[in-house]
Amino acid sequence: MNILFDINHPVDVNFFKNSMDILHQNGHSIHIIFRGRGKLEKILRYELSQFSITMIGTHKKGFINKVTSQLQRDYKIIPFIKKNKIDLVVCFGATAAISTWYCRKPYLAFDDDFEYKIPFYHANWFSTKHIYPDTITFFNSKTVKYHGFKELAYLHPKYLSVSDEVLNAYSVKPNEYIFVREISNVSLNYKENNTILNQLIEVVQKKGLTLLISLENKDLHEFYTSKGCKVLEEPVEDIYSLMYFALYAISSGDTVARETALLGIPTIYTGGREMVVNKDLVKAGSMFELTDLKKIVEFIENITIEKKQEIQNNVLNLVENNWDDTTEVILNQINAFK
Repeated sequence: MNILFDINHPVDVNFFKNSMDILHQNGHSIHIIFRGRGKLEKILRYELSQFSITMIGTHKKGFINKVTSQLQRDYKIIPFIKKNKIDLVVCFGATAAISTWYCRKPYLAFDDDFEYKIPFYHANWFSTKHIYPDTITFFNSKTVKYHGFKELAYLHPKYLSVSDEVLNAYSVKPNEYIFVREISNVSLNYKENNTILNQLIEVVQKKGLTLLISLENKDLHEFYTSKGCKVLEEPVEDIYSLMYFALYAISSGDTVARETALLGIPTIYTGGREMVVNKDLVKAGSMFELTDLKKIVEFIENITIEKKQEIQNNVLNLVENNWDDTTEVILNQINAFK
């Protein structure tokens, strides 16, 4: 088959990469289109250079601009589908929905964010199959559910191996540091209220721990380094090993929070979003949805290596024996259209 993957976020690269490689090995022709956004093109051309990669459209801000640019992009995707004789279109969400529907091609829409209602229902309306974790209760004739998480398409032990060698680059040892993703919800705006951030860093450092911080806002780099934190420079080599050997993690981003929690790392999620897909991780004891500073400090004061190991063993057992290998889910749904 000629299979078109529409990639719109860096995490989509991780989500589909293993499936693309396996499909290619099995004789399928893989085409990739993407919407220009940040470092996405650089990531695609580094991770998936063996495939045909074409940019169609760019990322826009604001609802009206998003809708207008998406319609224009759909219009441009139509001739691409026809020229390359695409048999099947696959993406995470609904970004190629209208063009695929117009071309009368089967369209697989993977999803996991029921809380963003407009794109969720948009994908469901136009898709041939709408595929998402079974924690999402919505169901209709197009629905295919699996028991697990999108992140297990690349974090499942079938595809991921970890090594503590990467720790040498940051002069840290296992369980002697914490992995942080931006902590914007903990620090609020440091220019207006840096006492919260100072208090949190001080608590962590008094425990003898190093903070490794992945920042979305690079303007905060100097501020964090001045506090004795180590700011990661993207792209980070073997980032999942850095996550795996941390004593615990703090993340205001939901994807990173799920990634660390699925690696069995006790994770404080400060993003404040109530997402049904996170419930199984909260139940498993690896994700803690906290936004109150006192409760976060209480967690920090009480986490131990023994407690972390207990949580990690439990989660990795669930990954191996309870939750689905998401790459297998992707391949099964694609191969159904042979």
